[in-house]
Amino acid sequence: MTDKRFGALILAAGFSSRMGKFKPLLSLGDELVIERVLKVSKSVGIKDIVVVTGYKKEALVPIIRRQGAREAFNPDFEKGMFTSIQAGAAAMPSDLDGFFIMPVDCPLMTGAVLEGLIGQFEEDRFCVPCYRGKKGHPLLVPITYREEIICHDGTNGLKAITDRDPEKMKRIEVDDEGVVMDMDTPQAYEEIKAYLSRGCRSESLTALAAGRRFFLIRHGQIRQHKEKIFLGQTDVPLSGEGRQQAAAAAEKLASIPLQTDRIYASDLLRASESAQIIAQHIGEKKLIMEPGLREMNLGPWDGKFISQIKQEYPEEYQRRGRDLMTYKMGNGSENFFDLQYRVVKTLIKILKEDQNRDLILVAHSGVLRAVSNNLRGKDIAEPWDKLGNGQMETIDRI
Repeated sequence: MTDKRFGALILAAGFSSRMGKFKPLLSLGDELVIERVLKVSKSVGIKDIVVVTGYKKEALVPIIRRQGAREAFNPDFEKGMFTSIQAGAAAMPSDLDGFFIMPVDCPLMTGAVLEGLIGQFEEDRFCVPCYRGKKGHPLLVPITYREEIICHDGTNGLKAITDRDPEKMKRIEVDDEGVVMDMDTPQAYEEIKAYLSRGCRSESLTALAAGRRFFLIRHGQIRQHKEKIFLGQTDVPLSGEGRQQAAAAAEKLASIPLQTDRIYASDLLRASESAQIIAQHIGEKKLIMEPGLREMNLGPWDGKFISQIKQEYPEEYQRRGRDLMTYKMGNGSENFFDLQYRVVKTLIKILKEDQNRDLILVAHSGVLRAVSNNLRGKDIAEPWDKLGNGQMETIDRI
């Protein structure tokens, strides 16, 4: 480490409602999740470790004490994670240089990542690890923000502070997928255990795609609105022209000898309708609707007229124009790197389950950009020849 002093704020107060089991006490290898996060904190010399408790605190306190950490009980834990962050920040010594915020449900944080963030520390900037552009955990917070966090009224949570000025967020790219893996659901927990069993190595899209042929088809045109809208996961049907575009794509596909018995599509209406039309033209194909192929989630902007966005969020709209790849429109929304991570994970899952040579994907522009660029060894931020409605791109990895 350096001569600077850092603390660790470990969040372990929640109900674990989506998981169904109390996450801090789940096993990873030969240790509990809470033990793993505590040990990683100590491995880089951190001595000021605070674990915020709430639900089932009595089960955690003996472990916390045994590991030499301190407990900060959050009586308001039912009100959400930010109240736990505030409780932990209040328990942090004010003479530290900074502290890590470490959600216990992100247990794959490593000492190497923590040391990397410490090495990049600046006293007026947040520091966050990113995997292929996607922000992960832990967040390193300068102590100068401690009082503001404690006194904040909770509106928009921690993001109200961290996202206020993009220049104050230092993004550190790491070759470690573990920083973006959480265990909010049983499926995610199984993915984390599988990742550990592989020696913390990510699955290779390149290897899985070898010998395959991909047909990427953008959905047909949607029913037109009186003016242009921000369209992400808002569900809208095809127009008459859009149905014709899907049929034209099907005719092109029908002229190709295909080695597959299925079509994968986003489950949003404009893509699923397009896939159904294509299936009708190319013979009996099983339709598999895949939520992981949905377009980007645009949060509170989704489905609104662009003129309305410009009027209601003028500064945010300008900022999105400057930071197109990374900007997010509030809690629950996605940026391009979030979309890429979700889509590539979905594609890897499909390739592992489907042994057919050919894959037909009917989806959206952002999704197909992620698929096409990644199959070509590129990133979503790199240029892509955008497909028009009903157009098809073929990628041959045979």
